[in-house]
Amino acid sequence: MAVYELNGGQLLRVARSIDGELHQHYYSLIGLNKTQQRQARKEARALDEDWKAQQARARSKRIRSAETDAGHSTGVRGINVVRRPSAAFRVQVQIEGKSHVREFSVKRLGADKAWNQATRFLAQCRGFKTVPKAWGSRMPDID
Repeated sequence: MAVYELNGGQLLRVARSIDGELHQHYYSLIGLNKTQQRQARKEARALDEDWKAQQARARSKRIRSAETDAGHSTGVRGINVVRRPSAAFRVQVQIEGKSHVREFSVKRLGADKAWNQATRFLAQCRGFKTVPKAWGSRMPDID
């Protein structure tokens, strides 16, 4: 919870960072009776929950649209192109501290099917209901 008591409990501060921007609001409890103080605390918790939801939506959006610049990159964060004897799409993602790595061979599956399976696996690992449309259009050219 991002509700903080300041000045010995006389002031409440609600603060969250959403998309790199600090959102904060202060509630003064000075001169309020117990009922009014409970109401102010309730409003602070409600504002914190609202900002928490906005923070989660912003994070999800940022993850879906993140791009990388490396030479082996596909443009989708979590999927890289590996070229050993033959090319493959490697999906690497961490979920709850556990690393998940899977490769989809272009030679065995074909470029389109390998890309579709890689994006589907990544979306599933990240908990998305469907594969984002932007990922489908980012399939790299395999030489």
